Amino acid sequence: MREIRTTNYPSAVEILGAQVELAQRLDHHPVVTVDYAGARFELWTHVSGGLSQLDLDYAQALDELVSTHFSDVVVTT
Repeated sequence: MREIRTTNYPSAVEILGAQVELAQRLDHHPVVTVDYAGARFELWTHVSGGLSQLDLDYAQALDELVSTHFSDVVVTT
């Protein structure tokens, strides 16, 4: 699971939208929950019944996407 806290709801929705191309490219689609100040990405591979290399690849690519394009709206704790 990746939880990304943002400064506001619109920023969380922008991150959700930005990851669509990533999910399509990897053919791996997380369960995403968006709230007032963040997004939670739940990753697992159904066919393997747990985490796989694909989940790790997606998480790394998501981290890179967020740090490159959304560092000004991400809240670190």
